[in-house]
Amino acid sequence: MPYCNASDGTRLFYTVWGKGRPLLFIHGGNIGSEMWNFQIPQLVEEGFQCIVYDQRGFSRSDWPSSGYDFDTLAEDLNCLISHLQLEIFSAVTFSFGAGVLGRYLSNFGAARVEKAMLISAITPCFLKSADNPEGLERELYYDPFRAALMSDRPQIFRASMEGFFNPTAAEDDVTQPLADWLIGIALQNPVMAMIELFRASSETDFRKDMGSFTMPTSIVHGDCDVFAPIAATGQRTQEMIAGSVWTTYPGASHGLPFTHRRRLNRQIKEFFCA
Repeated sequence: MPYCNASDGTRLFYTVWGKGRPLLFIHGGNIGSEMWNFQIPQLVEEGFQCIVYDQRGFSRSDWPSSGYDFDTLAEDLNCLISHLQLEIFSAVTFSFGAGVLGRYLSNFGAARVEKAMLISAITPCFLKSADNPEGLERELYYDPFRAALMSDRPQIFRASMEGFFNPTAAEDDVTQPLADWLIGIALQNPVMAMIELFRASSETDFRKDMGSFTMPTSIVHGDCDVFAPIAATGQRTQEMIAGSVWTTYPGASHGLPFTHRRRLNRQIKEFFCA
């Protein structure tokens, strides 16, 4: 299997599918690059080269005991880009993947990134604090999920599927086998990495990073997202990225690559072909 080495020796698994305009996909929490399974086949057929990778602590990449902060995750991404000798590419991110890309742009520059799409982003600053009154209450959005990860991961993942999919508003089928598959993948990942990444994605302030999105940027968010409520995340991200394009999916929650995969795939194609 193809791997590249991060600066601390952590092995990062990646795959490259197809030929054409390169699209680099950056996943969010819990399941790794398998989350893009509904996007890659169609986009390869549409003439894109699709690059996916597992971030440290996920799936086929190494599970080191440290490095679960966004400066390190951005450095990992830079190592992959250098390993693949990508001179110019576009990026598609999901959930905390927007923070990884934002920190990469801040630390390494935007010269190589042609366009970006942020799906269900948790940016710009998730938790409420004295200088971030627009954020979300720690007692409601952080403490319960962290406690559940530590006490009964299988139960919290199963209980979260309804909110993740909001199936009554889904445009594409979200079957029980699909939910079981996602839960199974998530449970294969180490709990400590998951806890550390959840902490980092919740507590990291990305507001300064938003100014580094100088390329054309599309922001896509469900207006009933229970994991990243739109007013605290997507809307604020759009306001901080000059000239960004804003798309709301009515009734949709967090899992847009699954629940609205056909519409999202069309939007990815149209945005990156324009």
